Amino acid sequence: MTELSNLHLYQKILQQTEKLGLATSVDQIPHVRIVNFVQDPQKPGLLLFASDRTNDKVAELTANPNIAFTTVPAEGIAHVRSHQATVKRSRYSVREAAPFFVAKIPGYDDTIEQIGDSLDVFEIQIREAILVSGFEEPIRLLFDESANFPG
Repeated sequence: MTELSNLHLYQKILQQTEKLGLATSVDQIPHVRIVNFVQDPQKPGLLLFASDRTNDKVAELTANPNIAFTTVPAEGIAHVRSHQATVKRSRYSVREAAPFFVAKIPGYDDTIEQIGDSLDVFEIQIREAILVSGFEEPIRLLFDESANFPG
């Protein structure tokens, strides 16, 4: 496959689900949880999620921003995974990022209305993604961190 078709496959897989398993590790103790995520199509190597700023995962991400993740397929087995990614607090507020969340996640406008003031937005910067679309060999996709595009 060409790099462009790999990018299309990556975006297609991301569009088919709104959840990912986010793995953190602090003091050699791993943790994993399911979070909703969205993507800005203009920045393919960057995923966004929101979290209550008092949640344990926020402290874990502050202590160690290196993460692994896998998308959770809504059906079938196609998924994106990575162990070459980092997380940081976004400069965007949840209200600024709301159009992405509301467009992808049913009912998220209610979430923002109810608890939006306690949420912070986080950015997952992907350096390498592995695309699994079936039983064939997984595809490796690298991203240029400065441009958030395949490199």
